[in-house]
Amino acid sequence: MTAILEVNAISKHYRRGDERIVALADVSFRIEQPTVTAVAGPSGSGKSTLLSMLARFDQPDSGHIMIDGARLDSIAESGLDQFRNRKLGFVFQQFNLVSVLSAVENVELALAPQALPKQERRSRAIAALEMVGIGHRLSHKPTELSGGQQQRVAIARALVNRPRFVIADEPTGSLDSKTAHELLDLIGRLNQQMDTTFIIATHDVKVMQMAHRVIRLEDGRLI
Repeated sequence: MTAILEVNAISKHYRRGDERIVALADVSFRIEQPTVTAVAGPSGSGKSTLLSMLARFDQPDSGHIMIDGARLDSIAESGLDQFRNRKLGFVFQQFNLVSVLSAVENVELALAPQALPKQERRSRAIAALEMVGIGHRLSHKPTELSGGQQQRVAIARALVNRPRFVIADEPTGSLDSKTAHELLDLIGRLNQQMDTTFIIATHDVKVMQMAHRVIRLEDGRLI
């Protein structure tokens, strides 16, 4: 397996008045393709900062990150949206679905930056929803779906562009135990079927148990 992600000695700190807060301190690791990696640690350990760096919503003060052979700090601002759209998928704890849109329309949003015919966008969105087992709920809006179904829509949206890498922030955090177990089974199956790498920030022991690897952070440092 080849490395899709290389994190090389990244550090990040913030100022709070006169206080210097260390968010990440000299963090290095590699993730191979295709695997599932859990990033674990207590609140304030640096998980969210790390995920933000991987998506290049923020940048390290030192060190660098490479995803699929591209050094993130070398990508021009004008090319970031295209890079994220084609290489990365995102799944969030609170789903982040648009309440006035149907399930299929929410998934189509991820295809909006591409110059695709309307019919092709619709067919690809339907295929993604069928892939996650929710093809029978295409026209339902988020308020008409359970939490688990909403998270499946969010996963379909993350995967519709067939990215190499999916970043998930506490994807089971809003789900009951049974639904969380079903979701993790789905992620494991998609990882194998699509050769998609998942990195999941989590407090959930079940996520850590199903992951191929667990990266543990505490006070911004690998432990």
